[in-house]
Amino acid sequence: MSREQSIAEAFVGLSDVFEEEVDPVVLLDRLVRECVRLTSVETAGVLMITARGELRTMAVSDERAELLELFQLTLRQGPCVDCWRTKEPVEAPDLSAQTERWPDFVALAAAEGLHGAYALPLRFRRQHVGALNLLTDGRTALTAEELRLMQALADVATAAVVRWNAEPLRAQDVLTRTQAAVSAKAAVEMASGMLAAHAESGIREGARALYAYSARQGQRPTQVARALVSRVLHPGAVAESGPDRTGRADAGQT
Repeated sequence: MSREQSIAEAFVGLSDVFEEEVDPVVLLDRLVRECVRLTSVETAGVLMITARGELRTMAVSDERAELLELFQLTLRQGPCVDCWRTKEPVEAPDLSAQTERWPDFVALAAAEGLHGAYALPLRFRRQHVGALNLLTDGRTALTAEELRLMQALADVATAAVVRWNAEPLRAQDVLTRTQAAVSAKAAVEMASGMLAAHAESGIREGARALYAYSARQGQRPTQVARALVSRVLHPGAVAESGPDRTGRADAGQT
């Protein structure tokens, strides 16, 4: 299997919340295992916030990660704790340079043969819910590409955990959601036609105007489309923020 196929497989596994055997624990376990499998990370762990505002270990790839996660929580010291506090990624490819920052953590990590540490935020939209801890042997720093990949994996896994439902998806539920998608597409097409007729342009231009207006208003295209179809929103209001003849939205505006 190629690397591209492995990465694609990882994203599919982290986003599938409808498998009967999948729950948040399984998803987070997959996350740490994929980080180790796809990058030069030696071991990984996940901390998530509880309703009481306390961090808790949710998944580890091995005993070393479990020990270091517990140590960080006990002493409130280490990359994962700092990542949670700042809501920003933490990069420490050489832990020997961090002895003043995390004296006890650095010593314990070194005893476990780990000399590099990173932490990435777990977030859903704009809300932070935890951190992903990544530890290396320190011989080489993680690349920017590896960090971007793991942040993307973490984002997908976090979204899947938030959206997970304990109730299994029924066949009727699948049909209902499929029909909702079809109905949404029909509304967008009808609204695009209305905008095209109003502006005396083509369907493509009407669709561009719809999406430009949706982005400007911070709304979903289907919301705007249904407002148009139900006559709550006038086509003129949308067409005014539509693209120019070159297809560029809001020409001449800053």
